Amino acid sequence: MNNEDSENLVTVYTTGNNAIIALIKSMLDEAEIEYYAKGDNLQNVYSIDAFPVEFQVMPENKEFALELLKDVEVSSEIDSSAEGDSDDAGETAENPDEDNA
Repeated sequence: MNNEDSENLVTVYTTGNNAIIALIKSMLDEAEIEYYAKGDNLQNVYSIDAFPVEFQVMPENKEFALELLKDVEVSSEIDSSAEGDSDDAGETAENPDEDNA
């Protein structure tokens, strides 16, 4: 991705959970979707889940990425309710019906 492309990026998922970050990277890599993990450098410096990472893709990949990542959110909600843990409450997948203008 060049600088001109980065101006057009859209956020498809935001989380501060290191395990979910690794999972999303793996999924996007496997699907061969180019992405930018905004804030990922802070996660590498501080080994706590305090800084959210925004996964951003080109607009033409938005729908495919959202479809691919929709189950990550559902799975993490199931895991959280099973454990009684609400730490994953900050995870969000962007709504494909919203206008990100």
